[in-house]
Amino acid sequence: MLNLDRFVIDDGRHLPQLVIDEDASTAAGTARFRARCSCGRMASHPAGTREQALAAHLAHVNTKIGPSKGPKWLPAGARVIILAVAMLIIWGACYATGQVVTHDQDLTGATAKTVLGGSHLAGLALAFGLMVAARRYIAATRA
Repeated sequence: MLNLDRFVIDDGRHLPQLVIDEDASTAAGTARFRARCSCGRMASHPAGTREQALAAHLAHVNTKIGPSKGPKWLPAGARVIILAVAMLIIWGACYATGQVVTHDQDLTGATAKTVLGGSHLAGLALAFGLMVAARRYIAATRA
């Protein structure tokens, strides 16, 4: 009997999916298994026996998918502060650009508000884009 208690994972996203590979089974004359994971990140892994398939799945579960790539000498809190400052600088540069454009072109009324609103939105989009791009360098992740 198979004891599935040892394969329970804390996040509930990694459940083994074992299937019999019909092509390999026909060629070998015995049942050949193929292991997959419910998270969708594990490539279909061919294995000879059910135990080998479960061992392949367990190796996948114990693998760190996205370790922190930030500098080890700089704590995560400092990296978050640096990111926040960089986001503020990007937004400020877009805001200042909008101000310069409205004053240099002598824009008034609705046109000036549109240009300033567009510069605000562009600054926010760029700042949050930086945040998304740098998320792997800020804190460690685990699958």
